[in-house]
Amino acid sequence: MRVEHVAKQSTYPLWGGIEGFDPKRGAAEVASYYLAVGAIAGVVLGVLIGVLLALVGVPGGASTIAGVVVIVASLVVAVVGYSQAGADETRLLDLTPMDDDSAPRAESLVEGISATIGLEPPNVYLLDEPQINALALQGPGRTGAVVVTSGALELLTRLELEALLARELVKIRSGEVGFEAKVRAFRRVVGRFWPGAVPTVYTRAMLGRDIAGDVGALTATRFPPALISLLQKAEEIKVQPTSDPKRRLFGPFWFIPELRDVVTAERLTEISEY
Repeated sequence: MRVEHVAKQSTYPLWGGIEGFDPKRGAAEVASYYLAVGAIAGVVLGVLIGVLLALVGVPGGASTIAGVVVIVASLVVAVVGYSQAGADETRLLDLTPMDDDSAPRAESLVEGISATIGLEPPNVYLLDEPQINALALQGPGRTGAVVVTSGALELLTRLELEALLARELVKIRSGEVGFEAKVRAFRRVVGRFWPGAVPTVYTRAMLGRDIAGDVGALTATRFPPALISLLQKAEEIKVQPTSDPKRRLFGPFWFIPELRDVVTAERLTEISEY
C-alpha cells in the first residue's frame, strides 16, 4: 500500500504519476503560519493596549482604534517577515564549499543531473561527518544549494552518489527548498518560545514526503537499484539526532532525517515497486 504523500502537484513531473511539490500550495501553507502568529500576537497586544488606554482615561473609540491599528501592524509585520524569510542558510552549518578541484566527482554529477532536469547547477558544500547524508537548502541569493557529508563522498559508489544528489536537486528544481527555508525560519523564531515547533520525532507525514523525494530521484536517474543500495548503506551507519539548536532546524529535511524513530523499510518497499 502506498503512503499518502503530503506534497502535491510538481512543476517537475515525477515518475509513476506520483505527485510532487506544489509551489503555490506550499507558499499558501507557510504564509498561513506567519499570518496566524501575527494575528494572535496582534489580538493579544491590541486588546492589552486598548484596555490600558481605557484605564488611563482615553475615550473608548480612540482605544478601540489603537487596538485595531496594533492588530493590523502585527499582520503587516507577519507579511514582511514571510517575504523576507528563508535567506542564506549555509551560514547556519559548518560547511566547506566544493568545486571541481576539491570534489570533481560530485561536481560532475551535479552538473549532469542539473542539465537533465533543467536546473542551473547549484553550489555544493561539504559537511565533515562520517554518516551518509545530504541536504538541499537555501544558499546565497536565495538560490538552492546542496550539502553532502564526507561519509557519502567516501563510501558511496558513483551511481549511489548520483541517486543521492538527484534527490536533493529535484527538490531544488520543484521549488520545495524555498518553501522549506521559510518553514525553518518560522520555526527558528517560534521555537524560542515553543520548543515543540521544532520536530524531534519522525512522523508519517515526513515519511510520505521522503518517499516523494525518493521518487523524484528515480525520475532523474531511472535506476532504482542505486537508490535502494544507497538507503541500505545509510541505514547501516545510523544517523543520530543532533543537540545543536541551529542544526536541529534541518533535522526533518535530510535524506536520512536527523530525528528519533527514523525507519527506511517503507521507503525501500516503495522504491522496489519501480
